[in-house]
Amino acid sequence: MEHSPTQEYALDQSHEMIQHLASLLPVVDLSEWAENGSDLLSHGLIDDQRTSDAIEKILRTLYVPGKHVLITGDKGVGKTSLIRSLVLKNSQGVSPFLKDMRFLWVDCNNVGPEDSRACLETIFSIVSKLDRLVLCLDGISALLRRSHGGSNKPLMRSMISRPNLRVIGVMSSWEFNDLISSDAQMLESFARVNLEEPSEEFAKIVAERQVDILKSLYGFNIHEDVAERVVALTSTFILNECHPAKSVNLLKQICANADFDRTQLNLSHEEVRKEDVVVAISEKTGIPPETVSGDSPSDGFEEPLLDAVVGQDESVQMAANELNLIKAGLNEPGKPASVLLFAGMTGVGKTELAKRIAELYSSSRRLQVYAMGNYTEPHSVSGIIGVPPGYVGHEEGGRLVNELNSDPYSVFLLDEAEKCHPNIWKPFLNLFDEGWLVDQRGQKAYADRAIFILTTNAGDRQISQMAKSGTPTEEIAERVKQVLSKVRHERSSQPVFPPQFLSRIKRIMIFNPLDEDAMTGVSECRLQSMSKLWLIKRQKQIEWEPEVARFIGQKGHQQNEASNGREGGRIISRLISDYVESKIQEQAQRDPDAYSAAQVIRIRVDGDLNDVENVSLRIQFEPSII
Repeated sequence: MEHSPTQEYALDQSHEMIQHLASLLPVVDLSEWAENGSDLLSHGLIDDQRTSDAIEKILRTLYVPGKHVLITGDKGVGKTSLIRSLVLKNSQGVSPFLKDMRFLWVDCNNVGPEDSRACLETIFSIVSKLDRLVLCLDGISALLRRSHGGSNKPLMRSMISRPNLRVIGVMSSWEFNDLISSDAQMLESFARVNLEEPSEEFAKIVAERQVDILKSLYGFNIHEDVAERVVALTSTFILNECHPAKSVNLLKQICANADFDRTQLNLSHEEVRKEDVVVAISEKTGIPPETVSGDSPSDGFEEPLLDAVVGQDESVQMAANELNLIKAGLNEPGKPASVLLFAGMTGVGKTELAKRIAELYSSSRRLQVYAMGNYTEPHSVSGIIGVPPGYVGHEEGGRLVNELNSDPYSVFLLDEAEKCHPNIWKPFLNLFDEGWLVDQRGQKAYADRAIFILTTNAGDRQISQMAKSGTPTEEIAERVKQVLSKVRHERSSQPVFPPQFLSRIKRIMIFNPLDEDAMTGVSECRLQSMSKLWLIKRQKQIEWEPEVARFIGQKGHQQNEASNGREGGRIISRLISDYVESKIQEQAQRDPDAYSAAQVIRIRVDGDLNDVENVSLRIQFEPSII
């Protein structure tokens, strides 16, 4: 189409102004993009009822003079794709009133609060010189926030009142709730078009379209089952992202990996198969491939748990059974994978068992620890769900939500649960019942893959007495629940655990006081850990006869009994330091040459273990391993 000289000049001016804006922020002229494309299919876009309904609402809103649109939804649900579909349809003439309108997309997501006002003024100063414009502001919320809780909303309202300008803003649902939902004037200017996460059926259609595009791009075959497999596995294992983006992004990554293998490493990779999907999911989440593929054994937890915890065989067996149920998918849907309570005296292995469960189950292999003694005030709940709007740190959100979204397979330790303020448990009531949590930003996280472990010392003396008298574990667990129902917060005198909270605990595991055999087992574990550390740091092998562990265990049992069980297994580390490591250092000072030449440090018992008070340990330096 030919343009008059005046039109040519106007086009040049428009191009110059867009280039100026592009020097400040990422900008895409979507109208130009649409002219270069053919149809929705070529861009992987879907013309379904969901998209058509949303586009119709957008068009009806923009048809009204002075009205603008806010597209809201979680990241990845298709907000940007909706705008692209709108532009492509408009280029085909579906909306005569927008004919010849320029759609300009501006990415504002990375604008900081300190720059937001200047950036907002600059954007509208530039676009005011452009006629017939639909301005698409992705991340419009960043333009509305100012430093120290201030707002640019009054300025925004004045800027968008210009004739022949229509604005489509894009923001998340929680940003809308935070910034717009209670602002009557903003609601008067903007109509909301909210996009929910689409169904798996829709995600599969999008994924299949993407497969066709990727086949053409890379020139290799993609097995027909890959799209379906990607959607199914991302739905199961990637819980902190939304369809369709999470399945599309994974497909792109899988194909890029295959192309890298082929072109950069000269490996034969001519087809993308279902196995490639499993590998990609495993790399992204840290979940073992056999777990992702469903090929992991249904048992095998008991032995590694027993290696970590001594003297608590019944609790270990219960924990192993629980993990087996979770792995088999037999836990209750719509709730956390499990909510467990570990009850018993200090130092009996509660934390150690929780750590080993995290190592076996969590994607991060790390236990997320919440010391509940740090949450003794009503306002301490902000440490769980974040601070309210207007306060410093609001944008950071809640720790629990962030950690769940970072690793949906997290294992959380709520340590010494009886010490926190009762208000702290309020967000956990819904979390343990419905399996999801919302922080102060409105950010949502799902916990249906997470394990929550509470520990308590409440009633430890009664547990000890009942265990020694042979009371069945079920009776002890019921007694613990009764004790917990009577625990009161020391400052407010309110019950710490409401009945409805206790009813959400799936299983109470009783940790018995450690007897002499258990203390000996703990000694063996600690001696092995010490030996590994010495070998790594000092290149010396420590070897000991079995009587050494028995001696340390006997001493530990004596001191633990004298303290009425208050010491627990933690005393063993101190005894090893006193009786073993200190004596090695003393002898090394007396005979430094022998110590320097030694490759092996051998530890033996001198004396009769039936008379433990007269037993000592003998340290011997040896130059080589015998």
